[in-house]
Amino acid sequence: MSDRITNLDKLAAEKSQEIVSLSENIKDVNKPIEALERLVTKTLGVLQEQGVYAMMLFLYSRTSSEKKVAEQGILPVLINTLQSLPDFNSTQNIPRNNSDREEVLKFYAEKITSDLNLLLLIRNLYEQILIYTRYHAKAKGG
Repeated sequence: MSDRITNLDKLAAEKSQEIVSLSENIKDVNKPIEALERLVTKTLGVLQEQGVYAMMLFLYSRTSSEKKVAEQGILPVLINTLQSLPDFNSTQNIPRNNSDREEVLKFYAEKITSDLNLLLLIRNLYEQILIYTRYHAKAKGG
């Protein structure tokens, strides 16, 4: 066990700001912050009702502008957030931002869902990130 303590609320706030910042710069999306807000609301619903793996499937199943927001704004941040977790086993080969969908989904199915404590931690953290992202996007959108 590590002596390192991570403030998960602070981490969620930082990651939500990162999602909004990345999403603002997405080209070819009309009103990217509004698109982000809508997609985050849907994503949060899937996470709360169905869980982490279903949320990842949902994000990878988006089309058109939602696909761009998911792939360029939300997914990279959620995946990279795993590296910030205390005692997360770095030998689990966390997928990189540019990993293909199958690699990421396999990782979540095999590594994340197999450890109940880790799964619950990630579910709660992702929920907080998405809630903060929704509020941040709402505030930024006017």
